[in-house]
Amino acid sequence: MFKNLFKKIGFYDDPERRLSPEEKFFSNVVGCTDIKKLLFKCVISKEPVNILLTGPPSSSKTIFLLEMLEGLDNAYFMDGAGASAAGMTDHLFNSNTKYLLIDEIDKMKKNDQVALLNVMETGILCETKLNGKTRQKKMKLWIFDTSNSAQRLSGPLRSRFMELHLEEYAFEEFIEIVMKVLQKKYQMDKNISEKIAHAVWNELKSKDVRDAINIAKLANSSSDVDWLVRVQMKHARNA
Repeated sequence: MFKNLFKKIGFYDDPERRLSPEEKFFSNVVGCTDIKKLLFKCVISKEPVNILLTGPPSSSKTIFLLEMLEGLDNAYFMDGAGASAAGMTDHLFNSNTKYLLIDEIDKMKKNDQVALLNVMETGILCETKLNGKTRQKKMKLWIFDTSNSAQRLSGPLRSRFMELHLEEYAFEEFIEIVMKVLQKKYQMDKNISEKIAHAVWNELKSKDVRDAINIAKLANSSSDVDWLVRVQMKHARNA
């Protein structure tokens, strides 16, 4: 059940290594020691625990979900902005998903949130087809979500979560996080990774790791980084 988790935390590594399991598991997240430990406990809990990570865009919320997606068996990642109750329900019926990871759940439509609430309340996934036929599936589902603001969630749905608020990155934390993510995800050169991080923070005035990832996908050299940043600054929405 935890094959990927054991692999990620170095289950078969030298037992003398000093990093805790949660630090190994969330290796791309800087700081947040208590939250790492709490989330790790939730992941290995025998009973489902539902967590909502809130905070500004630049606070590691999405990084936490991506770490879980990489390190957990039977994990499924959804973008709340493009998610629908029908798509989510169909996937859950046709998979062995145990961990449902929803980024920006506050962008899900209210009627789509209802399907999520039902399975959280009862542990039973239900669907009624247009022809009147219904199907059900009993399941244990651990749900981890992010939200810039929990105000857009329905009251009943929000009450089913344990809410954890994350603070915005400091400059040094942002640089370290971006470099870790780019070197691990794309095996990117250290100097180019660092340049991307500085450019995103100082020139694009962004604290969003995803902006750094978008540049990294297209950059093969330092000059590529310069050009990509110039283009984005030239054609920025507020230019």
